[in-house]
Amino acid sequence: MTMLRARRLASAVVVASLAVGGLSACRSQPAVAVYIGNSAHITEQQVQRIWDETEDVLVKASNGRPVRMPIVRADIVGLLLTHELLERVAGERGVTVPGAMPYDEVAQQIGLPASAELTRVYTENALTRQYLLENAASGTAAQPSDADLRDVYQRFTDNEVEMPAYAQFAAGLEPAQKQELQSTFALRDDIKSVVEKLDVEVSPRYENLEVDLANYTDQNSGRSFALVSVPFGEPGAEPLVVDVA
Repeated sequence: MTMLRARRLASAVVVASLAVGGLSACRSQPAVAVYIGNSAHITEQQVQRIWDETEDVLVKASNGRPVRMPIVRADIVGLLLTHELLERVAGERGVTVPGAMPYDEVAQQIGLPASAELTRVYTENALTRQYLLENAASGTAAQPSDADLRDVYQRFTDNEVEMPAYAQFAAGLEPAQKQELQSTFALRDDIKSVVEKLDVEVSPRYENLEVDLANYTDQNSGRSFALVSVPFGEPGAEPLVVDVA
């Protein structure tokens, strides 16, 4: 089974160059979750190690009650892939993230030990993303394109968030909100460039995987969804890995 390259973003007007043709069978090893270049792979062993570590922590804290994992394996793959891509973009931009990370603070928020690998990856992703967005904000005065804003608006409506007409939405954005969005779009484009250069391929076991760069939580429903992301796989396809834990 061949691996799948990154798909185009949902909006037809957003330019994407991640979807390309067929792939050779040599990049379809079952032990690999994601291929990154010729050697930097995310393996199923890494995913399983984080899964087992997280499950062990929850079981020990459950006092014998049944445990339901708050994540699925695709979430772990997404976190690991995000970590790799953000580090690559930081290296290209010359952005240095401070060595001191707030692992303890994040651990309290997500309910895992500070020493857990999931805590480490989650924390480093958040800090690296923050520094990259600040770097982008200081380097450009560009405004978000109409196409990008329409894609964000469409994501709101697709998730049944009550919205005004598009023109009113776009006109109502504050300058700081536009700057934040544009910085996020710039980061998205840099990640897409890295994905293309490194020929990143995600296993079809993890269809619909997305690297989320900006999320929104609906206060009414509590549902969260991505406003800006780099998706992988084929639109509408079902994942081949289904977690039952």
